[in-house]
Amino acid sequence: MQQAVAIQNSVHGEHFHARRKERMGEPVWLLERRTAAIEAFEKQGFPTRKQEAWRNLDLTPVARGEFPPVSLVGEAAGLAETIKQLVPDAYRLVFVDGRFSEAHSALDDLPAGVTLLPISAALAGDDSVPAAHLARLAAVEEHPFAALNTALFEDGALLHVGRGIVLERPVVVAYLASAEAAGRAIYPRTLVVAEEGAEVRIAELHQGGEGVYLNCPVTEIVAAANAGVQHHIVQESGRQAYHLGVVSGEAARDARLSVHSFAIGGKVARTDLYGDLAATGAQLELDGLYLVSDGQYIDHHTWVRHLAEHGQSRQLFKGVLNGKSEAVFDGLVHVAKGAQKTDARQENRNLLLAKRALAHSNPRLEIHTDDVKCSHGSTVGELDPDALFYLRSRGIGADDAKGLLTYAFIGEVLENVRIDALREYERTLAKRYLPGEATVKEVS
Repeated sequence: MQQAVAIQNSVHGEHFHARRKERMGEPVWLLERRTAAIEAFEKQGFPTRKQEAWRNLDLTPVARGEFPPVSLVGEAAGLAETIKQLVPDAYRLVFVDGRFSEAHSALDDLPAGVTLLPISAALAGDDSVPAAHLARLAAVEEHPFAALNTALFEDGALLHVGRGIVLERPVVVAYLASAEAAGRAIYPRTLVVAEEGAEVRIAELHQGGEGVYLNCPVTEIVAAANAGVQHHIVQESGRQAYHLGVVSGEAARDARLSVHSFAIGGKVARTDLYGDLAATGAQLELDGLYLVSDGQYIDHHTWVRHLAEHGQSRQLFKGVLNGKSEAVFDGLVHVAKGAQKTDARQENRNLLLAKRALAHSNPRLEIHTDDVKCSHGSTVGELDPDALFYLRSRGIGADDAKGLLTYAFIGEVLENVRIDALREYERTLAKRYLPGEATVKEVS
């Protein structure tokens, strides 16, 4: 990560210092990490287009805006009801404007050995898990938005699955933005720790309504030896929102970690995904689908680091762009010295439905050892005219034909969703986006 231009004594530093008295009840270790984080942010400042990793994104509105943290929690009953119906059988943890909403959550019948609660509650009790892992993977020295979140987050979700436990029911963590978030910032924080041999499926949802606001989430995922974690992120921030998120995961020996990203919201949305294959036999799967409409910018940057031998990683990201829109995929696979027998694949495919749509694709490999199998590829193109002609010649309308072919293009990514109800929800969102919605519904 390149160094950013420093902003000394920023307004966000002022926000941090204004809240110090309220945080005096927090553990010393967290106060120290918060202080280090705000110092890291003040040193880095906001990224600019002069930096290679940020050259496509103009963050001037965020850098110049104050975006103070939300102070008054609003109402989000409608969004909360949607979340409740989305995955009915799930354990559910809901936050509104960054604060825990007990009324909209469902934490009954958790099996022994599983902890699912707000981070604030964990800090007031046994804080050993957050003390060991919170702010360990999301490097505040490297990423300004990870630093901002660490310094300013109010609350978030802690999921800890004990050794050998297979959690049959999925977990839903929902972060909702109400009308009170307009002009302000929300800093959701999620920490997932799966101990040795544990298995868990999670859906992390971000939804918001109208208004300009900053949503700055950070998620850290720890998969211990032989654990399996399937994490799904659905980004439906408000259409005028800035969504700037960081996901950092670590897979230990023979662990299986997958992260799925579905992005359709926000005026400007960027998610940075870091994955470390930290020990022998680790497996990492990153996939994403982004559906970009007129006036939107959606960006995914990935850093996959093979640090040990016999690691396997798979990346598949697909994008569909319409109107005057822009999308970025930038992915780096780093194979460290000594990480022999690495097997890494990286693929990005983009489909342009309009002449003014623009997609940037930059998959990269950085290999420092031999005896590896690594590949990458990318495409940016339009719908196949021969396939369109074939469908039109059989009486299918132009929009319906485009919708059918586009739905076929994105289907591969949707099949990777491991929570059935969530997969159907993403399909529903995708069908609303596609041309020829009625015909797509009939055949899918």
